[in-house]
Amino acid sequence: MAAQQIKVGIIGLGRSGWGIHAAGIADLPDEFQVVAVADAMKDRQDEAREKFGCQTYDEPEQLIADDNVELVVIAAPSHLHASLGIKALEAGKNVVIEKPIADTVAEIDQLVAAAEKSGTMLTVFQNQRLDPSFLDVKKVIDSGRIGEVVLIRRTVHRFQRRNDWQTLRGHGGGELPNTALHFLDQLLTLVPEDMPIELLADLRQVNSAGDAEDHVKMTMKPESGPVIDLESSMLVAAPQDSWFVVGSAGTISGSPTELTVKWTDLASLPALEASPDSPAGRAYGNGETYEWQTETIVPPPNNQRTQQYYRKIYETLRNGADLFVTPSSVRRVSALIDQAREQAHFA
Repeated sequence: MAAQQIKVGIIGLGRSGWGIHAAGIADLPDEFQVVAVADAMKDRQDEAREKFGCQTYDEPEQLIADDNVELVVIAAPSHLHASLGIKALEAGKNVVIEKPIADTVAEIDQLVAAAEKSGTMLTVFQNQRLDPSFLDVKKVIDSGRIGEVVLIRRTVHRFQRRNDWQTLRGHGGGELPNTALHFLDQLLTLVPEDMPIELLADLRQVNSAGDAEDHVKMTMKPESGPVIDLESSMLVAAPQDSWFVVGSAGTISGSPTELTVKWTDLASLPALEASPDSPAGRAYGNGETYEWQTETIVPPPNNQRTQQYYRKIYETLRNGADLFVTPSSVRRVSALIDQAREQAHFA
C-alpha cells in the first residue's frame, strides 16, 4: 500500500492548514504521506518536521518545485489561492485549494485553464457537502415524507466581533467567502447545475473591524423547486434553528446535532374543492384534523468530514473515480457571490 501513497505538500500551516488538512491527512497513513510543508513561521515548520519528518520551506514556490510532491494543498490566506494554484498546476501538480477557490469567477476560469493544460486534478475543499446534518436533511427530502419542498432555510447565527485578516476584503476576508460559502455550496448541490437562479442579497459590515461584511442574507429562487434562504451572520445574539425546511406535508427543523421531522399523510385526506360561498358560522377552514408523525434524527459527529473528503481524493487519483467537488460546481457558487457583492455594493 505504501507504494500507492499520495505524497502531499501543504502550503500554509495556520488554523486550516495545520488543524484541518494536516490533521486529517495524518489519520490516513495508508493513503497519504505529508512530504513537504511551506510556511514563513519557523516554529510551524519545526512542528511539522517533528510530526511528519517532512521537508520544510519558507516559500510556497520552493514546495511547488519539489519533485517529491504529487498533491499540493493550498491553505494560505484566501487572496493567494488563485495565484498559488495556477503556479502549482503549471508545475504539473494535482491541487486541492482551501475554500474559497478564488476571489472571482475570472480567477476560477484561469485555474481551470491551467488544469486543463497540465492534465492534472484541480478541486476545492468543500467538506460541508459531507456534513451529516445536511445529508440527513437531503435524505428526508428525497424520501418524499414532507411532500413538495417550497422553502429551505439555513442559518449560521452567532454574535462575534472580529479584527483578524478575514475582516479585510483585500485579503479575501468577509463572512461571505469564509463562512457563508460553505453552506451556499452545500445548498446549491440541491439545484441542477444548469438551472438559472434569481438572487436577492444583503451584505453588511456592522460590528467587526476592517471593510468586509460580517452579515450575509441571500435569498435564491431557482427556476423550479424550493426557494433557498441563507443567513450567515455574526450579529445574532439569539440564534434561530440552523435548519428549517418547509414541505407541503411537513417540516424539518433543528440543528446540526438534532433534527426534528414532522409530517402527515396528505393522500389519506379527502380532496378539497374551493367554494365561493360564505363559510358556515363565519368560520374559515374545513375543520379537518391531521395525524402528525414525528421523528428525531441525531446526526453522527461530523469530525470525519476531512478524512472522508481525502479518501475521495485518493479514489480519484489512484482509481479514476469521478471528482467529488468539480471546478464547475464551485464556479456557480462564485458567480452568485460576485452577484451578491455587486447588489450590495461590496464589489
